[in-house]
Amino acid sequence: MTGATMRMVSTAVIGLLFCASMVHADPSVDFHTIPTPRSYPIALNVDKKGNIWFLESHGNKLGVFRPDTSTFTEYPIPTTRSIPVDLVVDAQGIIWFIEQDANQLARFDPASGEFEEYEIPTPGSQPYKLTIDRKGRIWFTEFVGNKIGMFDPERKVFKEYPIPTRFSQPIGIAEGPKGKIWFVQSQANKIASLDPETGKIREFKIPNSFTIPRELIVDHQGMLWFGARKDRKLIRFDPIKKSFKEFVIPERRLPEGLAVDEKGNVWYCDYWGGRIGRFNPETGALFEIELPRANGRPFDIAIDHDGKVWFTEIAEHKLGMVDTKGIVGKADPKLSVRFGSSEKRALKKMEVAR
Repeated sequence: MTGATMRMVSTAVIGLLFCASMVHADPSVDFHTIPTPRSYPIALNVDKKGNIWFLESHGNKLGVFRPDTSTFTEYPIPTTRSIPVDLVVDAQGIIWFIEQDANQLARFDPASGEFEEYEIPTPGSQPYKLTIDRKGRIWFTEFVGNKIGMFDPERKVFKEYPIPTRFSQPIGIAEGPKGKIWFVQSQANKIASLDPETGKIREFKIPNSFTIPRELIVDHQGMLWFGARKDRKLIRFDPIKKSFKEFVIPERRLPEGLAVDEKGNVWYCDYWGGRIGRFNPETGALFEIELPRANGRPFDIAIDHDGKVWFTEIAEHKLGMVDTKGIVGKADPKLSVRFGSSEKRALKKMEVAR
């Protein structure tokens, strides 16, 4: 099945300003329309072949987009109204995803086209996010169940770990250094680690109150990143020093989906502002791309093997792609300026005048 594809160029960019001149680029943004109307694409991931897998929360489907042929394929999820919310791809190319309302963990084999669904032991646990550890085990958060769940694909058995803090509402989860499983607690305002060997959970209070963390990712140095929704910042946690560091985002963006590229840049979706952002932790440089649609709502984000940034666009029911090869230049971390077409033309005249 082939989806309609629209190629558009961003109408505004948060520029990079340094010395006496401005260095900027116009990264192109491709939009690919998902075949099912009002599908509400919520999460996505990339497999080893470069295919983009995504979940249709309202469409109740698992979809895949193949960039080499610009084609979509959709697979109806066996359980109706399951509300799929998050997915990962394992080393064998198997797709694992969460069915929130169905209270199930699901498995899809692209080779056979077959689904398998597994009932989570705690009824009404409202599973939310999941990750895969280095041993191939599936870990997930139980938002209402207040537990961390683990599923062993080989033995096909679950194990659950109760969280010490009551009503903590865990969401984001990731494997950190030394195989420990880290997760954030949106209501308790904590980040915590779980040792798979002992089952012990350690919790660390986030300094800022009511940050309401949602996503959690690990960078190449083993640092943990999450967004502060209330204060609208990026926060980094050092699991060795047990210390936090905040990074203020200009204009108080609201970082939703998070991803790290091969250079260590942190990418995020600004859901309410309709932007895709890139933050360099080393220099503090920020580069933002304003999506060309006024009601754009980017939600989840992933980076493919060529460095292209893919994201789900909930309001328009599309997949978006940013070609990062067009982003060049350095930046002064203290300065950020937004400009449009007229400003760009004026800037070129100034450069010619010099």
